[in-house]
Amino acid sequence: MALRWPRRTDDDAGVDVAALFSEYVGLDRRRGEGGLSTRELHRWQVLKKLLSRHFSPDTPVAHRERRQSVRVPARVQVGFATEGAPVRCLLTRISRHGAFVQTDRAPEPGARFALRIQVERSSRAIYVPVEVVSRGADSFSEADHAGMGLRFLEAPADVRRRIDDLYERAGVEYARAG
Repeated sequence: MALRWPRRTDDDAGVDVAALFSEYVGLDRRRGEGGLSTRELHRWQVLKKLLSRHFSPDTPVAHRERRQSVRVPARVQVGFATEGAPVRCLLTRISRHGAFVQTDRAPEPGARFALRIQVERSSRAIYVPVEVVSRGADSFSEADHAGMGLRFLEAPADVRRRIDDLYERAGVEYARAG
């Protein structure tokens, strides 16, 4: 299954998006942990707007702005089991607060389960509790794929750190691939 990355805009030419994304992630973490100064909050808002446009150019502005954090394209093998056999699928977008997973076996919205994320560079999978918040196509990507939107639920600090690391790595790798 081939994943086509979102198209880039000419506005991003000459910009070190990977460095900006790393800066954004640092500010976003600090924002969640204890807050930012007024100057840092303004910088976070500017970076969020720029990076949201860069990573999701086909998503309407109002939809991008209501998200808690920037969504970035990713290609990560994941799996889950609710009632029945385990399901293997592909995580195609991730943020600090959730993900979109391609699957034709999505549970109903409201279902909760542990998502198993197999990170390439690690022999240890990440198990993160999630809730299904939507089912259907990822309508803002170039190729509509059936799947589900997931919200990450409360998790131990080491799991949150690993999700944050995966998120930052996905954004930086995508930015550098451009």
